[in-house]
Amino acid sequence: MKMRIITTILLVLSIMRVQAQSLDNFELVDNFKVKGLTTKVYFKDPFKVLIKTYPDFDSKDNKTKFELLTTYLHENTLYIFQTSRKQEIIKNYQLKGNPKKVKTRYYFNLEVNNPNGTIDKIIDKTNIGGSFFEHMSIFQNSQGKDLVGKGVQIWGYFSKIEPYKDIKDNISNVIKMDIENTLPKDFIYKEEPIIEPLFDYQTCGVNSVKKRIITTDVLEYDSLGQISRRFPRTETDTELYLSARAKDIGGVTTFPYFSSTDKKDKKDNKIYITSTLDNINYYLKDISVTTFPNSEQIEKIEGKLIIHGFTTSGETTDYELYIAEFAKVGDCFLPKTVKFCPIEDVNYQQPRIKIEIEYELK
Repeated sequence: MKMRIITTILLVLSIMRVQAQSLDNFELVDNFKVKGLTTKVYFKDPFKVLIKTYPDFDSKDNKTKFELLTTYLHENTLYIFQTSRKQEIIKNYQLKGNPKKVKTRYYFNLEVNNPNGTIDKIIDKTNIGGSFFEHMSIFQNSQGKDLVGKGVQIWGYFSKIEPYKDIKDNISNVIKMDIENTLPKDFIYKEEPIIEPLFDYQTCGVNSVKKRIITTDVLEYDSLGQISRRFPRTETDTELYLSARAKDIGGVTTFPYFSSTDKKDKKDNKIYITSTLDNINYYLKDISVTTFPNSEQIEKIEGKLIIHGFTTSGETTDYELYIAEFAKVGDCFLPKTVKFCPIEDVNYQQPRIKIEIEYELK
């Protein structure tokens, strides 16, 4: 009997140690029930971690601060929803950034862990993203609380302060479905196979490019056709393949990544592409690739850009002309200038948007 009690105590202490380790630096922020299970919610403040990791964080420039925060959120756990019954932990639902989800707002996965730390499943469709969250320390005073749910400018970026209620409702619904064993199959995360490239520039770019600096100019013109106003924005990208594969207009148009299974119809030095990839077809149609004379190197990619809009009546589409002009970068020929032009501007003289791309090679 005495040995049984000692064994039980050791087991409880072991469980407590595992729990303490997994919740290190997390703060309890909520406690409620889902389908009869006690659900405790823990939050780890990215700001506290960044300030501890980078003592000079507050003195860094705004762009660096935002990049450090973005990297942290894509690589770490933000919330843990822990379910239990009579003090026995059932599962930990960890809202965790996925570094492979780039150029998309909803970059979080929900990793479902068993009490022993093994992964039970990973939920892909969380519909949760953002950069700033209600439980962050900077929003805990009365002024900060008033900003929750609103769009504000922080560090030069316009961002919404994500309300905890939206996250709670979303994850609670997933937990309920998990308990009832009714999770749709397409909710479960699956590793996407690597897409084999169609053109040499894709292979060369992915193997050679370390970083891209992408400058996007939104242009306005006066009655004489001269640029009257421009609205520039600069961003960096260090994940060329992931960016190109994302369902994002910037990722698709600045480095069109075609599949080896796409259909090619070649006429002289023009190649007409019928793509099998969803992200390409969402933004581009009537795609043609022009090579330099007597060469396999690509000079330009042209097509129609599909502009998606959303109204109370549903989705709308409009079209612009698209061109990506290539240039030699190291040993590669890569997109250097991208233009979105009105459909009647067949010579690309007055682009609505002009994108210039600089490359840093490995």
